[in-house]
Amino acid sequence: MPDDDAWVSASELADYAYCPRAHWYARHPPPGGPARDAGRRARRGVEFHAHALSGERRRAEYGAVYWALLVVGLLLIAAGIALVGP
Repeated sequence: MPDDDAWVSASELADYAYCPRAHWYARHPPPGGPARDAGRRARRGVEFHAHALSGERRRAEYGAVYWALLVVGLLLIAAGIALVGP
């Protein structure tokens, strides 16, 4: 059987996709254990990722609405130009 380090689990891939830096730290823990403020820093990291991902989620949810409004606006401009035409 091959060495276990040669295999990558799905959860490791998900961890890396979510945050490569956190994945690296999980695979390479600091010598002497975690720092005293590790809990506070971890909470700040979670808050940062939640804030960053909320903008992406919002853009994904409302992206189609923005495109539809853009198309409707362009059609209105084209119709105005056609009505004023020569």
